[in-house]
Formats: sequence, structure tokens, C-alpha cells
Amino acid sequence: MCKHADNTKEIIDHLIKDVYPLLNQEIDKAAHCTNLELSNVPEKEMVKDLLIHLKNEFHSLATYEEKLVFPSVLKVFNAKKEQTVLPNLVDLLRLTRSKEHKINDYVKKINILISNHLWETELQDHLVEMFSNNFFKEKAVWNNMIEDRVASCGCFKKNYFEMARLYEHNSLSSIRNNPKKTH
Repeated sequence: MCKHADNTKEIIDHLIKDVYPLLNQEIDKAAHCTNLELSNVPEKEMVKDLLIHLKNEFHSLATYEEKLVFPSVLKVFNAKKEQTVLPNLVDLLRLTRSKEHKINDYVKKINILISNHLWETELQDHLVEMFSNNFFKEKAVWNNMIEDRVASCGCFKKNYFEMARLYEHNSLSSIRNNPKKTH
């Protein structure tokens, strides 16, 4: 494994052990806030719904990355043989970015709804701040790091592009070998 792989592992560990648990905790605090629960304003229900969607999407992203994306990225670094079956990292990262965009949309909508301060919104404000100042910055570091690895890390770049070619070749082969029957 190269020094880039070690640095990548450190970033992964930081996300899994520090960033994601803290954000989960902040989502729970904002969703179960007494001030929100006691409020009578109509926006309350929309904020509660958005917090539920945010929690679900964030949990889905964290689980997806922990179980599939992070191990796949490390597997690309560690691939020794050309025969090693590598994951389709391009599609995995595309889905990750899609989830990040959904999370960003939920955070923006929550921010708009709480900007009127119709109840004591300190916990919701803090949540928006945590996502804006922590999560999105940490994810930018992660995404920039992946782009950098693809562009400049010899072991990652070689295996990444080998995997992309193999995936493309296998996809084309399956299409050629399974033509659709027309009636």
C-alpha cells in the first residue's frame, strides 16, 4: 500500500469515527427538541418531516459508504493482480454524490424554514451549521482526495482505470451476448 492509501484510510476513519457519529447525534437532538415539539407554528411539521428525511438519507449515506464505498476505495489501492475483481467505483461514487445532494437540499430547506425563528431554533440552527461547516467541507475533502488519487496516485490510478475498462468491457460483452428478442 502506498502513502496515499494510508492517508485515505485516515480520512475514512475520521469520517466513520468522528464526523458521522457527531452528525447523527445532532440530527437526533434537533428532531427531538422540546421547543420544536411544543411549538404551534405550521412550519413545525415541515421541519419535523425534513429532519426525518435528513436522518434517513444521512443514515443511508453513512451505511452505504461504510459498507461499500470505503472498502471499495481501499480495495482499489490494494489490488495486486490484474485478475482481481474490482468494484465499479465510478457508480458507487456517483450514488454517493447523489445522496450528498439530497442531504444538501434537506439542510437548505430546514434552514429556510427556521430562518423566521418561530420557536427557539437553537438546536436546528446548530444542525444546519454542523452540516454546512463540517459535513459538506469534510465531504469536499473526501471528493477532492478521490479526484486527486485518480489523477496522480500511480497505484490507485492504474487499478481505477483497469477496473473502469474491465467494467465497460464486461457490460458490452453482456449486451452482445444477451441481445433483446423482438417479436
